[in-house]
Amino acid sequence: MMWILFGLICMGVGFFAYKKFNRNFWIWSFIAFLLSPLFTIILLFIIEYIINTTPENFSRKIMDLYKLYKNGIISQEEFEYKKNILISSLKTSQKEQFLVRILPLIENHILTQEDIENIKRRFYGRID
Repeated sequence: MMWILFGLICMGVGFFAYKKFNRNFWIWSFIAFLLSPLFTIILLFIIEYIINTTPENFSRKIMDLYKLYKNGIISQEEFEYKKNILISSLKTSQKEQFLVRILPLIENHILTQEDIENIKRRFYGRID
């Protein structure tokens, strides 16, 4: 009886990983079974919120830098430098979703075509 309950809890962790972060249900259920459900949830949040860059977080940082640049607080060189640092630190597992979510930055000409190429290079390697 106890093992059945434990298995259901592990499957619940897998379901949570699938619904919340679009992760593989079976893999995360298995990890929860091997390590522990609580540790697996903590690991999942660490991976998603600390290691991976969310599109909203990236967009907010770029917009803040852009506002500083437009209001004359930082120079264009500083803006480009800091923007390039943010782009070079990108890590995410949901690449296409990320690119779709930063479309407002592209439409408002905050990210240049060169920036887009750098982002794609970070995600996919060299693109010819």
